[in-house]
Amino acid sequence: MISNESLFIVFNALVGFFSDIVLNIIAKQDIYKPITTLRPYFENKTMFQAAFYALLTVVIIVGIIMKIFQVFYNKYLPETTKEYAIYLILTFIIGYIGDILIYKLNIFPKLKEYYKVVGKGLWGALAILFSVGFSLLGLYIFTKIRKI
Repeated sequence: MISNESLFIVFNALVGFFSDIVLNIIAKQDIYKPITTLRPYFENKTMFQAAFYALLTVVIIVGIIMKIFQVFYNKYLPETTKEYAIYLILTFIIGYIGDILIYKLNIFPKLKEYYKVVGKGLWGALAILFSVGFSLLGLYIFTKIRKI
């Protein structure tokens, strides 16, 4: 049986993958200017390639979050209300730093216009927070169903 930690990583990978597909579709519309600045990034990749890069980025950042949490709590996932709060705060901080590093290291050069419009840190942090929050909820539901 798959461990909760592995399942959590899989959930985050899926959230990252499918969220990127949604962003790709929205970026091609003229709905919201900041999101349309993602067009140059998506133009030279297939939808699958871009989504796979998002999946990898999310998994790496979530892996770092899990490892930092493990250093302080001797486990990779939260169990108490206080631990969930700390986990989500840690997620925001690491997501923020991760987004700045992605920008500074120019990992995705076609995102320069996007970063110029929306800035560095906040939206990356919120994206990781969304993924982790959704995945924690998914893990909670899955473990409840698995016990039935």
